[in-house]
Amino acid sequence: MKCSRWLFLLLVISSCSHPATSHQSGNPIHAQDTIVLNEQLFSDIHKLIYENPLKARAKVFQILDSLDTNDLIIRIILFKHAGSSYVFETNYSEAIKYYNKALLIAEDIELYLEIANINNNLGVISNEIGNYKTAYIHFTEALNNYDLAKNQDKKVGTYNNIGLVYLYLKNYEKALTYFDKALDSTIQPKDTILIVSVLNNIALCYSSENKPDSALEYLGRAIRLSEQINNMYGLCISYQLMGNVYLTLNQTEKASEAYSVSIGLAQKKNWSYQLAISRIGIARVLLRLDRTSEALKIADDVFEMAEAQNSLVLKSDAHQVLSDIFGKAGDYQNSLKHYREYIKAQEEVINQTVIHQVYDVELTYLNQLNKMQELEIEKKELSLSKKNNLLFFMSLIFILLLIGLYLIYLNHRHRQKVRFQKTIIELTEKKSNAALEAEIQERKRIGQDLHDGLGQMLSVARLNVSALNQKSEVTNGRQLRLIESAIYSIDTAFNELRQISHNLSPTILVTKGLEEAVQDIVRRINESNKILISCEIFGLHRQLNNLIENTLYRAVQELTNNVIKHANATSISIQIVQNEEEITLMIEDNGLGFDLKKERPHSISSGIQNIQSRVENLHGTIFIDSKKNRGTIITITVPLNYVDYARTKN
Repeated sequence: MKCSRWLFLLLVISSCSHPATSHQSGNPIHAQDTIVLNEQLFSDIHKLIYENPLKARAKVFQILDSLDTNDLIIRIILFKHAGSSYVFETNYSEAIKYYNKALLIAEDIELYLEIANINNNLGVISNEIGNYKTAYIHFTEALNNYDLAKNQDKKVGTYNNIGLVYLYLKNYEKALTYFDKALDSTIQPKDTILIVSVLNNIALCYSSENKPDSALEYLGRAIRLSEQINNMYGLCISYQLMGNVYLTLNQTEKASEAYSVSIGLAQKKNWSYQLAISRIGIARVLLRLDRTSEALKIADDVFEMAEAQNSLVLKSDAHQVLSDIFGKAGDYQNSLKHYREYIKAQEEVINQTVIHQVYDVELTYLNQLNKMQELEIEKKELSLSKKNNLLFFMSLIFILLLIGLYLIYLNHRHRQKVRFQKTIIELTEKKSNAALEAEIQERKRIGQDLHDGLGQMLSVARLNVSALNQKSEVTNGRQLRLIESAIYSIDTAFNELRQISHNLSPTILVTKGLEEAVQDIVRRINESNKILISCEIFGLHRQLNNLIENTLYRAVQELTNNVIKHANATSISIQIVQNEEEITLMIEDNGLGFDLKKERPHSISSGIQNIQSRVENLHGTIFIDSKKNRGTIITITVPLNYVDYARTKN
């Protein structure tokens, strides 16, 4: 059962009650920063972020427009609230933008508490988009700055978030270790809302380990605690999770009751996102009960809510449920349509990761540019100071002091020049290395696609033309079919080249799926009458993840191409077998084979290395069994749990 991950991560969006006391450095702050803030106003914004992020953000911008640019701490809080409002709308690019604005100011004035808070929130976003390494770095930075700020109780939320990093990596033992740290009774005072969130996350951990009884126990504790402190948001999340657990146990009546409670809380508090998530749960319950028409109505309503909120996560969930509903109703055309939209939404979420990385690179460059400008200003200030000193001391010891100050001036000027040049060289080197690395990776990708996609098609065309050359052995009808097949192969090669130029996957794979794409390769090779190829496919009854489909399709292309070019074989056998846990591709030929203990031909080695790289990226394995004059068997196995994890981690 899918659930939105960021609902269980802990964002730091509360305002600072006494901002001046959080400053840890000797840098001066504008006097207006020490004025007591309007706590009620910030409290209203804090509450509004959960209920109506757009309205909360409008208030933030209204205050920023009227705020003095020197009110640094207030600006940090407002930028942080703006970023959090975008997080609740899953608009992570804008969220990162405003969090980094706040972080730049906080680092400039060494405001350790806010540096920690913002790093925690940036870690939450990285965790949400699956960038776990970056998330862990941000959380570690948050813990370090909480230590500098001497604020131990804030570390509880970060421990919880690190636990979730390990939860999504399916390291449940490590996750529970950090959740236990978050519940450490030595940390006082206790934040009961935080405890509820941690209890919910522990329940999610046990549910992921298929321990529903333990999950329900912790959810019961979370619900009782939320009821004691009137924590409606925590209750809403707990009942959502409880509905998920009961649905996993196929206890549809209890699941429906839990989701209904969550819906009631969300409606009462106007939490539109939580309302949509809970209603998706109800739709899944109805689907289990074969009440497809009712499930369809709810799923359509959720999709409209997702459109209104412009939430990719909600759209993805709605498309997945609609695909399941239409599939159960026998409307496979609409089921496939929504499944493709679900995959598209998932890809858009993944593409946001690239946007975030580009933004981080841009921000780093701007920071370096600012440092260069600061160095230039510092150099000018030093120059002016030295001239004033020179004039002051000229009245006392004109000649000697003039010479001394002049030498000092030259020395400092030289140091500044060296520092300035060093910064320029470092920046230029980083930019050059980044550009070179990007160019190398892009050339490598294009080279692999050209080798994998066009090589096999042109080889088939060559076989057909070669068969045509045997004029005495080929009838007119056969010649016509071979010519048509060769033309088809060349046209397909042109189409593939066009697709590669637009960074798309093979056309037939996208439109018809893996099974039909492989059968198409088999038909075209058999047309040549040079090599007899057979194909058996078992268990391929559902749409695979596009990464696995593309990898297996490319493997079939590359390996059959190698057999045609190098093996001198007369037959090829292809088998594809899928079960619940993995999919296996086996290609066998009766060709010359080769000695694995000796170096393989470079052309074969390069192609197999490309396949091996693709397979290893999916945590799969490749096994080659070949001997001289005995043929070759190549077996590729890819685990499906890699795909299941990618689908459920949101």
